[in-house]
Amino acid sequence: MKTYVCGHRNPDVDSAMSAYALADLRRRTGSENVEAICAGRMPDKARWVFDHFGLEPLTSRRDVYVRAKDLIDPHVPVIDGAAPLSESLRQLETSGESSLPVRDASDGMFLGMLSPVKLLGLFLAKSDLTLPTAKAPLFREGVVLSENDRVYDIRRTAVRDAHNHFPVVSDTGVLRGTILKRAFAEEPPYRMILVDHNETAQGIPGVDEIPIIEVVDHHRISFAPTREPIRYMADAVGSTCTLVTRLYRAAGLRPTKEIAGVLIAGIVADTLLFQSPTTTAEDRTTCAWLEKICGEKAVDIMKGLSQVDSPLVSMPPEQAVLSDAKCYNEGGRKFLLAQIEESNFALFHQHQEELSAALEKIIAAQGLDFAVLMVTDPLYGNSELLYRGSERVRRMLPYRLGGSGTFLMPGVLSRKKQLLPAILAAVS
Repeated sequence: MKTYVCGHRNPDVDSAMSAYALADLRRRTGSENVEAICAGRMPDKARWVFDHFGLEPLTSRRDVYVRAKDLIDPHVPVIDGAAPLSESLRQLETSGESSLPVRDASDGMFLGMLSPVKLLGLFLAKSDLTLPTAKAPLFREGVVLSENDRVYDIRRTAVRDAHNHFPVVSDTGVLRGTILKRAFAEEPPYRMILVDHNETAQGIPGVDEIPIIEVVDHHRISFAPTREPIRYMADAVGSTCTLVTRLYRAAGLRPTKEIAGVLIAGIVADTLLFQSPTTTAEDRTTCAWLEKICGEKAVDIMKGLSQVDSPLVSMPPEQAVLSDAKCYNEGGRKFLLAQIEESNFALFHQHQEELSAALEKIIAAQGLDFAVLMVTDPLYGNSELLYRGSERVRRMLPYRLGGSGTFLMPGVLSRKKQLLPAILAAVS
């Protein structure tokens, strides 16, 4: 069974790196078929890390919804429409199935289902059983599924249908295979490990439909109950990569040189090279241990990250806002907190009007009460806040309004430890 390791949507460096490293650790400790994926677009800084250490970047996925193509039974035969009917009947009998799909021999198009009931008239008329199967009476009245249909949407219809076999076709009608009815009652074909988050609302779309077997996180706990016991590691450190490194050491393993570099990148990115108030002594000692394996200094990796183009330059405004954003639902209000690292506040002010419009658009599209963008200068340890939405919440913010129309936040670096508590106090 496939297991995906995935960070939160709108991933940052720590999210991507911790997923990559934990997938490696799980494979090395005996788990099979484990793959790290990225919830949406890979951030440029994360891509730089993979390129720098010569590693294949994570596969980006929009969602992990279970779809019809995921339930196809590879053991159910497919009949060639050009085969003689007699041969196809022997294949049907040997399979033990009540019906089998027939496809065109030339283009793979679905032609119908071969069923003994439909062929009864041929037997009574003593027809020639050497004719091609494609010319025989085929059953076409049943439910035909598209390969991209969500199982959640089609399960009820399929379970209530009188038939036990459901052909699955592509958007152009090419036969992909068959789903047996019993598959709709079975567990999904893959499982999830969450890193750098534990709230499914912040996870990749579809995660709430899949069994979660492990969580490794350093944020507040807001995790839904599970049916089975799971591995759960949560601790107040500055980076999820610190916790993943702890797991390596607990297993008596050392990451490779390249993965040690990946872990360093996650730590320095999330702790802003240990300047963030979320930084702990363990983050520092972990980084020192990884430096010995990697052969590169944390400060040099941070310099490389800082040279990657700012989202304010490389992305459209709305995409820049959403590149590192988290949605919350607290105190009866739904809101979004976005963060961009940028050492040039002049560049931020230059794009402020477009970013404000992007926040307004996101509020309307997602039905939010308000949205904020915190632009952080990790070198000088300051941030500025661009706010749009509820006037009542705006008045409750504990920050001074600057001349550019943004809130000034001296010494504020952490969305999790500094901004979020201030926002929660404002909405309470």
